[in-house]
Parts: sequence; C-alpha cells; structure tokens
Amino acid sequence: MTIKEMKITVLTLGCKTNLAESDSLKTEALDAGHRLVDLGESPEVCIINTCTVTGKSDYQSRQLMRRALRAGARVIVTGCYPEVAAQEITAISSDIEIVKNSKKLNIINKLLPKNNNNTLSSRLPTPNTGSAIGRSRPIVKIQDGCNYSCTYCSIHLARGRSVSRPVRDVVSDLRKLEGLGYAEAVLAGIHIGAYGLDLKPKVNISSLVANILNNTEKIRIRLSSIGVNEIDDALIELLQDSRVCPHLHIPLQSGDDGILRLMKRPYDSGLFRERIEYILGRFENISVGTDVIVGFPGESEEGFQSTVKLLEDLPMSYLHIFPYSPRPGTAASKMQMYVHGDVKGRRLRLLRGLDAEKRAVYKKRQIGRLLNAVYETPAESGLQKGKSENYLNLYFEKHDVLPGRAVKVRIRDTFKDGLLGSAIEN
Repeated sequence: MTIKEMKITVLTLGCKTNLAESDSLKTEALDAGHRLVDLGESPEVCIINTCTVTGKSDYQSRQLMRRALRAGARVIVTGCYPEVAAQEITAISSDIEIVKNSKKLNIINKLLPKNNNNTLSSRLPTPNTGSAIGRSRPIVKIQDGCNYSCTYCSIHLARGRSVSRPVRDVVSDLRKLEGLGYAEAVLAGIHIGAYGLDLKPKVNISSLVANILNNTEKIRIRLSSIGVNEIDDALIELLQDSRVCPHLHIPLQSGDDGILRLMKRPYDSGLFRERIEYILGRFENISVGTDVIVGFPGESEEGFQSTVKLLEDLPMSYLHIFPYSPRPGTAASKMQMYVHGDVKGRRLRLLRGLDAEKRAVYKKRQIGRLLNAVYETPAESGLQKGKSENYLNLYFEKHDVLPGRAVKVRIRDTFKDGLLGSAIEN
C-alpha cells in the first residue's frame, strides 16, 4: 500500500536539548518522505516538544496545544511537561496523544507511516541547502537527565538521572558535521557536567572535549550551561584552544549562601566568585554569563543584596534573570516563606537593569576587535547576521559566505542587540 506524504509541524519550547531532539524528529520526518510545514499551513500532524522549567513555559505549552487543535491537526505532545502534569494536558482534550520523553525519538518511526514514494536516505542537515532543520550552528546532544535534585526544579523528575552517549558516537557526529562544512557545533544536555560519570570506564566533559579536538580538524565547539563546581582545571586549559568557544554559561541562581542551601545547589557564593574571577583573569575576552532566580522562598532583602553585590563585583557579560516560579512536586513549592509579588518585581527590574549595563559594557569592549563568527541568516538593510565565538550577535555587510560557515568580522560599533562590523576574507 502506498502512503501519501504528510504535512508535519514540530514545535519546540525550552532548552537546547529539546531543540536537538526536535531537530532529530524533523530530519526523520523528511527521511520518511514527509513535508515540514508551519502551523499556519494546515499540518496533518503537530508534534509539540514541551518544557516545564517555569509556570510560563507550562502556559506556553498549553497555548501551542490549543492552537494545534484549532488548526485541525493530530496533536502529539512530548517533552518534560507531560512527565509531571499529564492530567493538565488531557484536561485540554482527550484527543491529544502523549509520548514519554524516553520514547520521544520513536515518534516518527512508531506513530507515523512512512511515505514509500519518497523515502530519503538518513542524513544530517547540510548548510548549503538551508539545512533540513534551518540551523547554522547544529546542536549535538551528549547526555540526558540530571543528577541534582534542586528544590525549585522539576526537570530531574521529568528526565531522570544522567545518561551519557558514548564518546565515539559524539565524536562521530562532530566528524560528520565537520565534513558537511559546519564551522561550529553546540554540545548540549540537561546536565553536561555529569557527562561520562555513568559510562564504563568513567570519563568527564573535559576528556570528551579533548577527544573531539584530537579527532576533528576545524569544527569549533561551544559548551552549553555547566555548573561552576564542574569546571575543572583540565576544562579551563582546553579553553586556550581556538576551537573551543571562549564562552561559558555558568548558573549562579543566588548569591546568598542560605538560599543556595535551601535550593540544594552544590556550591556556595565563595566558590562561584573564586572560580569566575580565575576564569575571567585567565582569558581576557571570554564571555561568561549566568542565571539568577529572583524571589525564591525565604529570600530576604539582605540576601538579595548579597546577590546584587556579587554580580556587581564580577564582570559578567550577561545575566538571565527569572522570577521564582513554584513547580509542582518540588520541595520548594511546599516552602511557606513567600516573597511578595511587588518585592519580587522590584528585584527583577533591578537585576534586569544590571544585565543591560553589563551587556553594554561587554559589547563596547569588542569595538576594534576581529571576532570569529558563524554566518546565520540575512538581516534587514542588506546586512547579514552571525554569532561570534564569544556569543554576540554580529551584523555585517553582504559577504559571500554560506549559512553555517565561518567568517571573521572586524567590529566597528554597537548595533541593535549586538555589534556592527565588516567581514574579512578568511
């Protein structure tokens, strides 16, 4: 029997791990002979890869489900949200199909028929065709799950403990991407600092990066979020290699040690300060960003000011600020020491103002520099847009370069949400 081509939409919320998994689903859908479309193009199937890191992400996930139902699609929901709140999804519609995280990557093969008229060989996206997934900096998933039990977070409940991919498989992915011409790939996971601890023999994130560098030639590696206590001396030494992006995202969450203990974070503010100062002292132009939660139960004004003081003291490149959002099933959701909404809002505004200041200072430091970048997409006014090795948006005049390829840009000025410069021949 011949199966017709189906129009499929894949919608994604949340982390880079979710993005990587959705990219795999999109590529499998194309390989099975189906067509990827936007939600407004009347898809027959809509796969929603959800997030539950905050109440806002839950709300956004439910919004997407309702939109997909209104579009008349068969709706398949996966990701972290249904792992902790499946009843909220079935309350929207009993027609929604829920697929567990552990079965997510089987959706195309198990739930959707293959179009035998148009079967393509398995492939990775290629930059010179705009790629099957439209991503200029591919995301390589290296592990899943989290070994921590932070009291504010439900992701460890949704994903389980860390499970690492074998080193050889990760290296193989990087070699294939390099062969396709990609200049950069992002190593992503839920808890990349736990990478390799479950493998036999045990390895770690530093040895994985070293292995990639030893078995590839040109492709640059970017690390996703990693804990300050998981950055060892070996990883810091590897940052000297020009093929490791000078960019680290290191969550703080709070600068108050009492709150860090309530959060069950595995470090204190002293270790955070010491390690960040060391890294910033070693690498003159490295970008270091962080996450901060405002209004965690029990956060006093004195404790909040400890966070402000720590962040003011450290020349971070950017801050991601989140208002505390109680997650069902977590220890923090049962804590009674609420921070009033008005207080939380004031603290949020203050730290977002500090974030804007730090971004402006770091961007101004780039003027006159020659930055390595990856070309991503055309921009307005005849400009092109790329991402620098130190995680800044770069805008430059039209240059003969394909998406996903390397380009050097001489920075002239700040511009919009990034920097303006001129592309230089490699």
